[in-house]
Amino acid sequence: MAAATDKAAQPVAATVDRRERSPLGDAFRQLLKNKVAVASGLFIIILILLAVFADYFNAYALQGYSDALGPNQPPYAKQVLQDNNARPGVLSQNPSLEGFVYWLGADNLGRDLWTRTLYGTRVSIAVALVAGTVSLVVGVVYGIAAGYWGGRVDDIMMRIVDFLYGLPLLIVVILVQVYFKSLDRTSENASLVSYLVDIDQAMGGMFFIFVILGALSWLSMARIARGQTLSIKEKEFVEAAKSIGARPQRIIFKQILPNILGPCLVQETLEIPGYILTEAFLSFIGLGVNAPTPSWGIMINEAFQGLRSHPYALVPPAVALTLTVLAFNFLGDGLRDAFDPRLRE
Repeated sequence: MAAATDKAAQPVAATVDRRERSPLGDAFRQLLKNKVAVASGLFIIILILLAVFADYFNAYALQGYSDALGPNQPPYAKQVLQDNNARPGVLSQNPSLEGFVYWLGADNLGRDLWTRTLYGTRVSIAVALVAGTVSLVVGVVYGIAAGYWGGRVDDIMMRIVDFLYGLPLLIVVILVQVYFKSLDRTSENASLVSYLVDIDQAMGGMFFIFVILGALSWLSMARIARGQTLSIKEKEFVEAAKSIGARPQRIIFKQILPNILGPCLVQETLEIPGYILTEAFLSFIGLGVNAPTPSWGIMINEAFQGLRSHPYALVPPAVALTLTVLAFNFLGDGLRDAFDPRLRE
């Protein structure tokens, strides 16, 4: 009798287990099987925590990072400046584990490399989050609108995307940065341009980077969202919603958006390394963030100038930039595989 009861309970349990499964849950379980993607996700979470709480993770908690004669100056370097009036280029300190201070060394102004690398994380994470969010929101809204209404609306909207696609993103960013940075010294009159320049200076030179990357980075996302929308709107459940008189807004938010958001998030994760590398390149050539705001691109440029005498100064920012880009790439690959039903076991 007990055996018969157990046999009868097994199909019920299996049915309950199947009902509890969902596409999102299956994708998450598939992602957990990818050890590299999980490790990359944990690394990105650690980076975000370091960026948010950078004031508490550096050797000079709650003190500045930019003053050449401030708390980030090695004691001996400060003494050399005061006594011998030495040139800044000879002030780099070799890495040391003494007191867990300057354990990555100091730059040519004697500033702690660990502290500047840590604060440089804020710039890269901010660029990734802001540019990624703007690209995702604008691209998804634009793509859904073009794909859902179709016809002439779709043609006009996608021709605009094609035109903007023809603009070289990096060249546009460089031209905009050169133009607005040339106004830093001359914009004295109260105007919208001078107001924007003031905002950019208050943000350490990141405002216009956010604006340009956000303005042109959504084009690929719009194409992907449009293609997904064209596919989803022909499905039976969308036709059923239309047949019962559901409004377009309800169909978009209840039927289409939940089904295309996964692939769009995966694609946006793969786009983030490009945003980080663009900011690092602009900072490397002097058109990114404003000194003394720490950026990995600026740090690489400063280390490159003293590469022969102090090659160790190149290691922290270069390693941080490389690991961050690889982590987002590996996480994006893992998410893409997890959301692909053909790769699920």
